[in-house]
Amino acid sequence: MSDRVDDVINNPAYEMLGGYQIFIRRMLIPTLLVIFALFVWSLTEHKLITAALTGLAVGPAFNFDRAVAEWLKRRGKD
Repeated sequence: MSDRVDDVINNPAYEMLGGYQIFIRRMLIPTLLVIFALFVWSLTEHKLITAALTGLAVGPAFNFDRAVAEWLKRRGKD
């Protein structure tokens, strides 16, 4: 059991951005998506369009986060 805990604590996957990776994934991305949804809603005032555009923005937001993590991992290997 303690080996598993040590593996989680010493996992370098969360140290790529100086500890900000967890903050970005759990707080910043959802907050930006909500702000984007409110912006689209204020421009269109139509719930269906707002839902569709915000839903389409979810994939690129999470893929961007993954791409940055992979880029930092590759940069660290060089």
